[in-house]
Amino acid sequence: MHPAENKVRAEAISARINDAYKTLSNPLLRAQYLLGLRGVDVANDEALKVEEPDLLMAVLEAHEEIVEAEAEEDLDTPREENDARIAASEQALEHAFQHDDVDAAKHEAVRLRYWVNIKESLDNWEKGKDAVLEH
Repeated sequence: MHPAENKVRAEAISARINDAYKTLSNPLLRAQYLLGLRGVDVANDEALKVEEPDLLMAVLEAHEEIVEAEAEEDLDTPREENDARIAASEQALEHAFQHDDVDAAKHEAVRLRYWVNIKESLDNWEKGKDAVLEH
């Protein structure tokens, strides 16, 4: 409904608004954005890996459950467990940002990235299809 001379500008503004909404509504993208404002690039910094044996074991176990699933229902419990991990990470990130604890936020954003990748594998599960976890 914009005049022709303003259409390109209106489309660009609309695209920015959509990107902002997507970023703010996604906990991982929101954390990455907020850390980016502080000069930390968690999305692309390969040095930011978590070296927690318990975390890595949980990720491997989740991957095994996805691979071994025979039916969609087999993933109900892993989904619930992973949703709980995501919620806990979101709370930890909120606490870290409220207290301006950048190190804790970096650490938790990396953990959340693992949980989000597991969620994507759970959501994209198909019988007989390999589950690929990326980080």
